[in-house]
Amino acid sequence: MLANSLVRGAARSTLYRSFSTVPVTNVASYLKLNVKDEPTAAKLDEHMKSMSKKMKASPGLFRVTRQVCKAEWAYELSFVWDSKENYGAWKESDLQKEVHAIYQSALEDCGIKEADVYAGARVVDDF
Repeated sequence: MLANSLVRGAARSTLYRSFSTVPVTNVASYLKLNVKDEPTAAKLDEHMKSMSKKMKASPGLFRVTRQVCKAEWAYELSFVWDSKENYGAWKESDLQKEVHAIYQSALEDCGIKEADVYAGARVVDDF
């Protein structure tokens, strides 16, 4: 019964996507969190720059951006891959596991709980 519902769910999502008008070309791993203050943002920047250098070995990763709102101390990161296939390969890679450990250490060093970080995927295009 569970297997049947999973198959029906997969068929529905595939059908839905085939009629989507939003093409999936570039895919981003998106993170949003809040930092305490300027020194914490600067400290996290250093960690993220180091982590980003390591991530450049991931096939298809072509852009890393960071945005900070100093009024709210919202801190946002996007790591953008050139295809959903390369993004999917990243998610399953040993490099991702290695980088995630670095990321967790960086959050801990900055006094941020991983549970307080929003993480998701985004379709990204330049207009």
